[in-house]
Amino acid sequence: APDPAVLGRWVIEQARSAPLTDKRQAHLVFGADGTLSGHGSCNTLRARYTLAGQALKIDAIATTRMACGEALMEQEDRVLTALERAARAAVPAHGFLTLWDADGAVLLRASRAEP
Repeated sequence: APDPAVLGRWVIEQARSAPLTDKRQAHLVFGADGTLSGHGSCNTLRARYTLAGQALKIDAIATTRMACGEALMEQEDRVLTALERAARAAVPAHGFLTLWDADGAVLLRASRAEP
């Protein structure tokens, strides 16, 4: 079963070392059933994931195909790339959901969404 601390809705704050400039829609939802859903900034996304301890594997990500402004498309590209490269996930003491790559570099940080 996935770590309960990772489950739920998260607002994406940072992807691939740069903060998101428009966080209105960018979010992730880790479901207890192994579904990952959310919004990358321009398009909705959906995938299956497995989380064993901190080891994270995200399967192929399906997205809608809407076009947005250049800034949002670049931001979404950073989010999707971070998800594709993610190898570990945890919620350390600072309280942010953090995704790392296989080398230990931080790929994404997100804050818990208000209920």
